Amino acid sequence: MRRLKRGILKFALLKLLSETPRHGYDLIREIREKGWAGGAGSVYPLLAALEAAGFIAGRDEEGRRIYELTEKGRKIMEERWADIGRFFEDDGEEEGTRDRRAQMRDSAARLMQAVSQLGYNSKPESIERVRELLDKARKEIYEVLATE
Repeated sequence: MRRLKRGILKFALLKLLSETPRHGYDLIREIREKGWAGGAGSVYPLLAALEAAGFIAGRDEEGRRIYELTEKGRKIMEERWADIGRFFEDDGEEEGTRDRRAQMRDSAARLMQAVSQLGYNSKPESIERVRELLDKARKEIYEVLATE
């Protein structure tokens, strides 16, 4: 997952809202699909701040808060686009690369689901064996990264 540069998440939200009105969960999902870091703990407070500043407007619809860009939000995007636009441009990755990264994230999520099956009733030797497997996988991943 790519970390966003400090302050760029607000522009990522504004960019997504310039395309279509969205609710918070949809914005989080879209951000994650693009491989950017940004969860509920950062997105929802930022949405509230952007709304308070008048860059976006929210309305309640079917139990969700739907946000859309205001004129003030469009204006700030236009003013700052020269500085931030390159961040949103295609970075030259092939579509297959994006797909492979999404598949890798899915594999990691499935791994964590399997690990979470260990619980209070799990045998100590089972927990130790899984810990060893995870440590081995982590080390092998670092070996792969070291050869790039």
